[in-house]
Amino acid sequence: MDRSTMKHYHLHHINPKRVHETYYSAAADYRIFEELFIFPVKQLIKISGKIKGESLIDLSTGINIFQMLPICKGFKDITILECADSCIVELEKWVKEEQDAIDLSHTSQIVAALEGISDKWEEKEESLRGRIKHVLKCDFDRDNPTHPVVLKKADCLLTKFIMNLVSKDHDTYCRNIRKMSSMLNVGGLLLFFGGFNSAFYTVGCESFHILSCDEPFVRKTLQEEGFTVLNLQRLESKVRNELVHYEHIFFIEALKVREK
Repeated sequence: MDRSTMKHYHLHHINPKRVHETYYSAAADYRIFEELFIFPVKQLIKISGKIKGESLIDLSTGINIFQMLPICKGFKDITILECADSCIVELEKWVKEEQDAIDLSHTSQIVAALEGISDKWEEKEESLRGRIKHVLKCDFDRDNPTHPVVLKKADCLLTKFIMNLVSKDHDTYCRNIRKMSSMLNVGGLLLFFGGFNSAFYTVGCESFHILSCDEPFVRKTLQEEGFTVLNLQRLESKVRNELVHYEHIFFIEALKVREK
C-alpha cells in the first residue's frame, strides 16, 4: 500500500458515523470488535475499582464513549479531547442528547453486560453525561494542544488509539507523548491503548495513516517522559483483511512519577 497517499485522522475529514459502523457497531467484523472493543473494556473493568480521582481526561479516537463507562463513576469532572472536528460535533450531540445524535446504545449495552448489570446501561450513559464538563479540540501541532483553553492537570488520563494516528514519525510521537503527559498530575495514572506494529486502517474506500511502533519503543518513550509502567497487556491480532492492520493491541497502565 502506498503510504504517501494515506490520509491522516487529524488533518483530513473523517466520517464519524462510518467509523462507528465499520469498527464498533453490531455490523462490525466480530474479530475486529473483539480486539478494538471487548479487549479494552475488559481491561478497564478489571481495574475500575481502583481508578478514582477528581478529574479524568479522555483523549481517544472517534465518537466512542464506551471506554469511559467502566471508570467514569470514579471522577466528578471529565474532559473529552478530540483531534477531528467532525467527531467533536457528534460527541457534543451525544452529550446534549440531540435528536440527530448517533446512537451509541449498542456499545453501552455491551459494557453493562460485561459488568454484569445489563439492565443499567441507560443509567451508566446518564451518569457519564453528567460528569462530562467539556468537549474540546486537541491539536498537537500547538505548544498547548487545547489552545486557547489551559487545562487543569488531571488525576487520570485515558487515551485510546490516538497517538499512532496523529504522529507522522517517531520524533513526533515522542513530542506528542510529552504534551499528553503535561496534562496529567505527577502521581496521576495513564491508561493507554494502542497498537504494536500497525500499518493502516480504512474508512470506506479511503486509507488512513497509522505510525508503526513496537513495544520497546513505546516503553522507552514513556519512561523518558516521566512514567513508570505498572502493567502491560497485549493481544495478538487475528484480523487478516484489507480493512485494518496491526499485530497486537496493547493496554498500558502507567504512573506519572516526574515531570519531564
